[in-house]
Amino acid sequence: MGVIPKKMLVTSFLEKKLIFQKLMKLKEPLNIIINGIEYRGFIEEYDDESITVRMDSPFIGDMDGQIKTNFIFHNNYHYFTSTAQQLDEGRLHLIIPDKINKNMVRKYERVYVLGKVFLKMKIMIRSEKRDFETSSLLDERNIYKEIKKPQPAVDKILKGIKQLVSEYAQHFQLKVFKPGQPLSSEEQLLKDTKKIFLINNSYEDRLTERRFTEAEILTVSGAFAHLISHGIPRKKAEGTLLDLLQQKRDNRVFSECLIPLLLEGEIVGYIRLINDVDYHRSIKQPFALRTSNYGSILVEALAKYNYFRLENGQDFGIPVVNISAGGLLFKIEALRIKQYIIVNTVLQMSIKFPARQIEARGVVYRIDENASEYGVKFQEINEEDIKYIESLVKREVPL
Repeated sequence: MGVIPKKMLVTSFLEKKLIFQKLMKLKEPLNIIINGIEYRGFIEEYDDESITVRMDSPFIGDMDGQIKTNFIFHNNYHYFTSTAQQLDEGRLHLIIPDKINKNMVRKYERVYVLGKVFLKMKIMIRSEKRDFETSSLLDERNIYKEIKKPQPAVDKILKGIKQLVSEYAQHFQLKVFKPGQPLSSEEQLLKDTKKIFLINNSYEDRLTERRFTEAEILTVSGAFAHLISHGIPRKKAEGTLLDLLQQKRDNRVFSECLIPLLLEGEIVGYIRLINDVDYHRSIKQPFALRTSNYGSILVEALAKYNYFRLENGQDFGIPVVNISAGGLLFKIEALRIKQYIIVNTVLQMSIKFPARQIEARGVVYRIDENASEYGVKFQEINEEDIKYIESLVKREVPL
């Protein structure tokens, strides 16, 4: 057997640490071969010498001391043999070996198509509030479970959020803007600043707290400064805010908070929390920030329910760099779209070839920020379309 080139081995402690930390964070699977049968598992714990793997299903038979493990990382096939110990029916403890083999040969051959193939896409956005998955609060676990569904029940999520905020707010309201709808002064402030708007006199006096949250929370004094900085005359700005405060007093509002709902970097609506003078309780800034997390989950539910459509436009404006039967690489510069594309983002894509158009669903697995390039693995694609791509790669048909 020939000597494996150094570039085909992972021996660096730092590189191994990066690999296993990323696999654990992104919940990427490992394939573990026990007695000739391949099982899938996920890293549950990691230290510098070993990993604990949670198995998808219990393995069959007895396990010997040495087992084989393989996984994909950065589009490269990695594999190693190591000592293993069973912890319980669903978990294994693997010792990280000194050397991990790396096969840099691609599973699928690709064809370079830049300038000839373009796509448009719908981003199946998803919230990243993973802490809700294991929250001590039942309602948080329930809304996280619901949002993972392809078509979540918006009413269930709204009911869960209402229960969660009832601890610190009497009233919970939701408003989604309609195209061309006139805005009130407070709604315009929300749309211009894209911040939480908290109307609460006791909060205004706590300057040290406000200083640390002013990037996310707007108060009445902050609203005044914003209006002045945007060329509004001082007296007009004062009048606008005084009218707003008088309106709150007339409606017996003691404390109020507007939490913006953001989609594609724009305000599409807001959650309103209200406490009246009889309740006489302030809405604190940690509560406002917590509700903002619920807001991102709500936007995801509305988008999945097709209440909003997050698309790059009607035209095929995104260039594809290369494509294979397993996925593609595309390039995008538009910041309003890029901000929603992270690793594991799911995309519904229409891909336009000179002689054909295909539909596919894929997941983003790699991002090159410097080149603005995004690698996508296909999850769903028609078998005939796969054959067409393979024929392009083999140059059996012209591009």
